[in-house]
Amino acid sequence: MHIDVELDEIHSERLMRLQQRLNKPLTEIAAEILARAVDETILPNETEGSKILKIMEKHGILGCMEGEGTLSVDYKKHLWGTDD
Repeated sequence: MHIDVELDEIHSERLMRLQQRLNKPLTEIAAEILARAVDETILPNETEGSKILKIMEKHGILGCMEGEGTLSVDYKKHLWGTDD
């Protein structure tokens, strides 16, 4: 497949610096960037909630706090000391 791309000055400079750093042809770098972007694309069936859950699990945020597990119900009690 042949793809023509016109980049602005900033992206062009970034791509050239990447090419110099990796010492690879631009076609190989572009193919790797595209492959990574396609692999990381959200699946159509993935909801925003499941995406956030996956990110939180990946970074160890889920289960990192101790407590009763009812914060969504009684958060005011924990934040302000009230039961309202």
